[in-house]
Amino acid sequence: MSRVVHTVADRGVGETVVVETIPDVVVDLFHLLTYLGDPVTLLLIVAAGYLLADHLGVAPARMAAAIGLALGGFALTLVLKYGFALPRPPGAGADGFGFPSGHAIGATVVYGGLAGMLTPHDRRVTRLAAVLVVVVAASRVIIGVHYLVDVLVGVAVGVGYLAVAFRLGPGWAPEDVSTAAVGRTFALALGLGLAAVGVTVIVDTVVAVAAAAGGWIGWRLVADRVVDTAGTTRQLVASVVVLPAVALVTATVVEGDVSLLVAAGLAGGLVVLVLATPGLPELGTWIRPSK
Repeated sequence: MSRVVHTVADRGVGETVVVETIPDVVVDLFHLLTYLGDPVTLLLIVAAGYLLADHLGVAPARMAAAIGLALGGFALTLVLKYGFALPRPPGAGADGFGFPSGHAIGATVVYGGLAGMLTPHDRRVTRLAAVLVVVVAASRVIIGVHYLVDVLVGVAVGVGYLAVAFRLGPGWAPEDVSTAAVGRTFALALGLGLAAVGVTVIVDTVVAVAAAAGGWIGWRLVADRVVDTAGTTRQLVASVVVLPAVALVTATVVEGDVSLLVAAGLAGGLVVLVLATPGLPELGTWIRPSK
């Protein structure tokens, strides 16, 4: 049994030897490119897309679904990482477990999800999403924090998750995403978050549950108003003000320097705030219904 465990843990196929021959300048470049799959980067992309949806000519429901997809992908990553608990390559210099690659899963879910939600029939956008996924996946191997199998499985997991999430949530006609479909996307993310907590109770898994719960509850509260609210200058200003707060709070939570309770509150509250922001300029009409 121990021999099997050792074989799975040492799952390299010789890629680490190849990586050692890559020039430092190339490795440094991929150290930058790997941020395209960083959880903070991905959350900012989907949050910005949602907050600016009306001004980009995109239905807010589509981008709300993209947020739900991203949260579900994050939770699924935790389930698998802590479920398998396999180490990174020797000398990786990075914390956490190595299998599968969270960056590969996240990039696949976010970039692939956006391509499917926004322009499902535009092959150019699909190819661009694929290129971004390949770049992120390759970067994880080149900088030495993952084995090749980690990123390949990560991409496969991301694709499989998207297939299930689209089937349960927005469906294959994203031009007509209902508020109920978005709610199901958040519900799926919440279920995966609860599964992650079932595997281990740490800041990351608690954040996954709280963020998904905030998405599910927040969307139920604001969906109708947000969908009916047209893009205005005040809405744009509110969105621009909220985005730095999203970056700050996300970075604080990801660093893990806060208690479980505080992390949960920040994560859940942040998602609710993001979802509610497009309607904040019209708050007066929310609490004073027209006669």
